[in-house]
Amino acid sequence: MTYRDKLRLSQLILQLGRKEEEKGNPQKRTDTTKISSPTSEENINSIEYIATRLLKLKPTKMKSLKNSIRAMYNFKGSISEKDEMKVISKLQKLKYIKIDDNKVSYLQ
Repeated sequence: MTYRDKLRLSQLILQLGRKEEEKGNPQKRTDTTKISSPTSEENINSIEYIATRLLKLKPTKMKSLKNSIRAMYNFKGSISEKDEMKVISKLQKLKYIKIDDNKVSYLQ
């Protein structure tokens, strides 16, 4: 198993442990949904939020675009490759980005 595989596995185990803990002890949880933060779950799932962040970062290659999207979901768990591609296709449909031969250009 490579280092990245081990790291990914440990992240998944931690995520599952947190979910189990939340289900088992709901009274000990603090309600963080009332706190308005730029990385709250409703914002991070918003395509406008992702587009705004990417327009600031401006990754130029497909690989760096995927890494940037993955980094946005870093603290909320992880994002699957399938979901990454959905986000990228939404960005293309909404004319935020254009991809030609693994090169990303920004239309806005």
